[in-house]
Amino acid sequence: MPDSSQSQSKIVGAIKEFLAPILLSIVGLFIWRDISEMRADVKLLLVQQSADRVKIENMESDIAMLKSVVLQPGKVKDGTYVVQPAKKEDELEIK
Repeated sequence: MPDSSQSQSKIVGAIKEFLAPILLSIVGLFIWRDISEMRADVKLLLVQQSADRVKIENMESDIAMLKSVVLQPGKVKDGTYVVQPAKKEDELEIK
């Protein structure tokens, strides 16, 4: 009996010696793959965020320019003061 328990413990020890590093390596590879994928996603999101920021800044400058032209209470055109006509709710166009 003692020989069989010693041989079983040797077999279990050998399995632990080889199986543990293999399992840890597999888990490490999965983690490395996930981290690499996350890095690529973060880089893509940063590029997209930069492009969106540029678009927003351009839109903000366009809106500011339009507000200064359209919402100005009165304009001087050829030396005369011109008032923007008001739009009625039921009209589709400004007359």
